[in-house]
Amino acid sequence: MLEKVFAQLRPAKTEIDPLVDEPFFEEPNGRYLNINIWGQRQRIYVEEAGSGQPLLCLHTAGADSRQYRGLMNDKDVIKNHRVITFDLPAHGKSSPPAGYEKEQYVLTTDKYMDAVMAISQAMKLENPIVMGCSIGGRAVLHLALKYGDFFKAG
Repeated sequence: MLEKVFAQLRPAKTEIDPLVDEPFFEEPNGRYLNINIWGQRQRIYVEEAGSGQPLLCLHTAGADSRQYRGLMNDKDVIKNHRVITFDLPAHGKSSPPAGYEKEQYVLTTDKYMDAVMAISQAMKLENPIVMGCSIGGRAVLHLALKYGDFFKAG
């Protein structure tokens, strides 16, 4: 599974089939989740693709859920997994919280874990597999230590 994930994170070779005349939608569907995180109402952008075992993907600091676009469009992955990504507050399509301009933004591992748990519980995820890179990967390790019973090993 990890080899497949790493392959998807590499830039994809774009091959356009000139014989395809019909437009199509890609698999991921996005919507906004209004939720309390870090003691404030947040508007979090969430994307999902596929069905089956939830696979929650955590982006790096300063980035957003687009990191997992290839994975979310991989037919082999989404046939057995409900791939879920979200943008942290003030990342990607997620709005910054009210009054953000008056405070210095600092993303810590604990804050990332709080966001993951709040979103996972709001979406009623059952034993999701969680993966991430950079601070997202660090959060995964800490989530396993603190909330190991909630998550499933892949």
